[in-house]
Amino acid sequence: MLWVKSTNTYVLLNSYYILVYNLEEIFMLCKEDSKGGSENHNFLIVGGDDRLVELANIFFRKGYSVYTYGMEKAAACQAENLGSLEEAVSKCDVIIGPIPFSKELNKINSSYAIKPIEISDLFSKITPDKRLFFGALNKNSRELAENFNVKYIDYHHDEGYQIQNTIPTAEGAIALMISETERTVFGSNVLILGYGRIGKLLSEYTKAIGAKVYVEARKDSDITWINTRGMKAVHLDNLNDYIGEMDIIVNTVPALIMDSNRLELVKSDTLILDLASLPGGVDFAAAQEKGLKTIHALGIPGKIAAKSAAEYIFNTVCKQLIS
Repeated sequence: MLWVKSTNTYVLLNSYYILVYNLEEIFMLCKEDSKGGSENHNFLIVGGDDRLVELANIFFRKGYSVYTYGMEKAAACQAENLGSLEEAVSKCDVIIGPIPFSKELNKINSSYAIKPIEISDLFSKITPDKRLFFGALNKNSRELAENFNVKYIDYHHDEGYQIQNTIPTAEGAIALMISETERTVFGSNVLILGYGRIGKLLSEYTKAIGAKVYVEARKDSDITWINTRGMKAVHLDNLNDYIGEMDIIVNTVPALIMDSNRLELVKSDTLILDLASLPGGVDFAAAQEKGLKTIHALGIPGKIAAKSAAEYIFNTVCKQLIS
């Protein structure tokens, strides 16, 4: 018997038949087949925001054994919230943490907990038989995991997850362009800094609603693709020549690209939207001194599309559990 991965499915081959399954169907087959059908995963979801509340509800609605910890204030959560972290960890073999895993030093990101959840409290209770899935761990969290010899999968690094996650990010960016400016996006000069996953999708969305789209890129292949797609490619070396013409500037680059010198070139009524993770790519202090309107739009998927974002996490965890 052989599993062969296709684009978004897996194909089961043997000498008699070929069947195509989606990821969840394969996961259910693996559950039923392993250890003669006696292996049933118990899932624990720790902390998080609306994305993990919805993730718990997905598991619950699909009939999985799922518990939560640190969701005392999440009225919309259908799964049972356990009051003891030790009990929660001992009952479950698959533990899923939030994205980002931590926002404060040594604390798990937990919007709905009645008290902070210490990372060390969780890690100290982990045994080798647990499978752990966390999202976007910072340096401090990674060091704590190493100190406690905790092995985990960072689902934020999964390419499929990251591509899916660009969809709500791009939609949220478009929503901010519409709501935070006094002109239509149609006909506006929009500069997108960076041509990675988000830059690629956002530039297409923005072009589709009639904006004049400029995209900063550095690689020759990206510049060719941008121009081929009917947009204006701007090499980083020439960026200063275009900044003063823009109505909206969107940064996707996780490095300081809109520094104080470039901000001096920006029109006073231009919206600057930063989608990059902390610390971002804009000198916000300099922008404030100049009176420019800036928005550092972090965590858009969890804020505007928690259900879709939860589905992306669910699909990624299922995929990893069968890999």
